[in-house]
Amino acid sequence: MAIRFLARRMTVDPTGQGIARPVVRMAQGGVAIGVALIILSLAIVQGFQRDVRDLVVGFGAHLTVVAGDQGRSQGSDRVAWTDVDTAAMAAVPGVRHVQAYAQRPAILETGEEVEGVLVKGLGADADPEFLQRYLRAGRLPDFHPEAEGMELLVSEVHARELFLEVGQRVRLLLADARGEIRPRVFTVSGIYGTGLQEFDAEFVYCALHHLQDLSGWGIVARMRVSDAVVDDTVVDDTLGARQVQVAATGGQGPLRYDWSGVDWRGAGPHPLEGSGAARAVVSDGGATLPDTAWVTWDVARGVSPSVRTAGGSSRHYIGGIELRVEDYAALWTVSDSLFFAVPYDLDVRSVVDDHPEMFQWLAMLDLNVELIIGLMVLIAILNMASAMLLLMLERTRSIGLLKALGMADGPLMGVFVRLSLRILLMGLAWGNALGLGLAYFQQQTGFITLEARSYYLSTVPIELDFARIATVEAGILLVCAAAMFLPARYISRLDPVESLRFD
Repeated sequence: MAIRFLARRMTVDPTGQGIARPVVRMAQGGVAIGVALIILSLAIVQGFQRDVRDLVVGFGAHLTVVAGDQGRSQGSDRVAWTDVDTAAMAAVPGVRHVQAYAQRPAILETGEEVEGVLVKGLGADADPEFLQRYLRAGRLPDFHPEAEGMELLVSEVHARELFLEVGQRVRLLLADARGEIRPRVFTVSGIYGTGLQEFDAEFVYCALHHLQDLSGWGIVARMRVSDAVVDDTVVDDTLGARQVQVAATGGQGPLRYDWSGVDWRGAGPHPLEGSGAARAVVSDGGATLPDTAWVTWDVARGVSPSVRTAGGSSRHYIGGIELRVEDYAALWTVSDSLFFAVPYDLDVRSVVDDHPEMFQWLAMLDLNVELIIGLMVLIAILNMASAMLLLMLERTRSIGLLKALGMADGPLMGVFVRLSLRILLMGLAWGNALGLGLAYFQQQTGFITLEARSYYLSTVPIELDFARIATVEAGILLVCAAAMFLPARYISRLDPVESLRFD
């Protein structure tokens, strides 16, 4: 109780001519400014890391399930639908969303202008929230497999470089699995822009089924009746004897034609006599899912042959599965759990594995915060030590009197350490009010803006992690309080007689 009373009285100046109160105010103000800067540094850096990380994840996912190293060594970047169990993946604790995707390098061409891009195909199960948030013009492509038309979503970078507008047609040149160029004409349905220029300049989006067909991952079987290519139509052939032939593309080896309902061998042509039905299954020996075509005919009744195809087995292949997690902090835990939920020949990759340079750079920002915290703590300690020494210098006669009355050095040191704690606590209170107030104002208004091309973001981001702020402030309080014992040792050197004579 006596130490508390003395600590409070040490700052009282009845004459109004001393420096005690101004020194205390300056020390508290210095601590407050330092704490406010630490809070703002933590909030801005964490907000920047969060927003940039969300942008990178938005172009992909937290985790992806893709073909393993063995499949990649054979030049395959496809995954068969039969090899994945999306229900089992979605059941992994921490997984928020599961979707199929595919992506391939391609070239956008408009007249004399060309641009290299990475085409990403999304299906009906895709979460469009990210693309919808950054949509600048037009609309998103229809990702449903039954959608008509070939639509493409391009970025502001592509629109600027290639002079593209919504509704304009653009040619996409894409190499399939065998290296053959497949040109297709798409219509620009929308334009997006995130500000993350490296990614905006790379990604364009279309429906997954377009990319499946263009990639040539499967086998495509077509039937030709009397030189007429037929898909889901009836042929009216008046040119004479009819015959059927299978023409197939794709596969990773020599194609084999297995007929059922007839005794035919090979691709044909085979004569259509009498009436009957036949099915041709085209395969490559098991490396690729087969495709099927059917034909029915009745020559005796004069009914034209009817041909039907399955549409190719490319639709049974995807580039992989993307998974979004509930909490980024649990990314590695979810990754480990997902590893046991997928077949051995599939690989689980994280966004950190796919973009290590970006996440290393984001991690290095923590070093900046640590340096700022260290500097602010050092400044606070020097500020507090100076204030303590000035107070002890001004109260030298009081210290000498207390020592002459028998008060030990330890309790006297405790008086000034307690005084320093009061200064620290008041400084922390003011600093929290200032720092949190400014952070909240920026969070709500976005008052301070940024150049997106340089900083990836249009406004200064804020993320208030109160647990981390409290931990840092507790550390500051302990370090500064411990450091105050050093200037307080000055008391032990004071001689009571000399102190009473001090003027």
